[in-house]
Amino acid sequence: MTVTPASYTLETLGFDPSWQGAAIRAAFTLDGTLEDFTLARVSAVHRTRCELLTCERGELVKLSAPLRPVENDYGEEEYPVVGDWVLAQPIPGTGGETHPAEHKPLAILPRRSYLTRPSATRESADQPVAANVDMLCIVEPCFPEPSIGRIERYTALAHASGVQVALILTKGDLVTAEQLAGYEESLAGGVDAVLTVCTDNGYDPAPVAELVAGRTAAFLGRSGAGKSTLVNALLNPGVDPREDSQEYQVQVTSTVRDADGKGRHTTTSRQMIVLPGAEGSSEGDSTNAKSSSGTVLIDTPGVRALAATSDSAAIDETFDDVSGYASACRYSDCSHSSEPGCAVQQALADGSLDPERFERYRRMIAESARLRLRSQEREYRQSNRAFTKANKAGRRTLMSIKGRAN
Repeated sequence: MTVTPASYTLETLGFDPSWQGAAIRAAFTLDGTLEDFTLARVSAVHRTRCELLTCERGELVKLSAPLRPVENDYGEEEYPVVGDWVLAQPIPGTGGETHPAEHKPLAILPRRSYLTRPSATRESADQPVAANVDMLCIVEPCFPEPSIGRIERYTALAHASGVQVALILTKGDLVTAEQLAGYEESLAGGVDAVLTVCTDNGYDPAPVAELVAGRTAAFLGRSGAGKSTLVNALLNPGVDPREDSQEYQVQVTSTVRDADGKGRHTTTSRQMIVLPGAEGSSEGDSTNAKSSSGTVLIDTPGVRALAATSDSAAIDETFDDVSGYASACRYSDCSHSSEPGCAVQQALADGSLDPERFERYRRMIAESARLRLRSQEREYRQSNRAFTKANKAGRRTLMSIKGRAN
């Protein structure tokens, strides 16, 4: 049975005392006090609307809000993303006896972390994943064979955002014990923890629950990796997440193809879910129940193609063995190809460095450089368009003052 906290508070949503000062400053900037606003966390973002979660009288309350740009702590306008803390106010004339009023977010509190992923297309800018994330959980199935390149790219994204990273291997019962042990050893580079989840003898999410306890954790992985199934298991400990009953299907799941183990998109938008962390014997027994521990999960749609991060330092951190050898090269601008005194080439020659891993590093570094160049070109075009628009507006104003036609 699901264990329900005796009372929800903002701490259930991940709030802590250090957020208090930021909220007070934001309220002051809006010419008010904290009591004049609703403090909430963005739980979902759709095309034209977003959903907010707050607490009232010990209960979680879901609020609806139009998706509009909001001023951040730098005085710039941007759209809220899942995980943001915002100050909001009710929109007059909305709401009723059966549902709360719509709210308008007025300020975004300073983000502790901002997780984005580069677009796989040439024209698109980085796509936001979530804000204020403490840990990125890479969910990778053991069947088909895990992609070490994909895991390294996710790891680099986590390092670029300054968050911890864990690898969760799912479907461990579909491979042999020897294969599983090999995956756990070979894929552990660059991540803070590696866990395996199996479903052959029941689904036990306890190790994952312990890993994410008290944190905001974002789950990323390809379609069919088992992210939503894992979220359902964490929300309903003791219940097999493969259970067809809608009572336990908080996140919709689907089967994968038997031939290649690939799935299709079932989670279509990012969603923040509060994980009950109460301690109690069963539902309805609140004598020993305690409030949730502030564990928040963010389930995301499956990613089919993932570009490299534009942060080359994050790539170096992910490939710390390669960057360690590179720091010993004779020349600081060594390309690690044919220069004399190249420590990387020496490591490749004596077998200290895996050639395939080095090749993946080179590809990511090259792709990262191209992304930075495209980003600079995009920023230049945007700046040039803004200047042209302002120039035309100035000319029209001047002609109007002189009494001449535009």
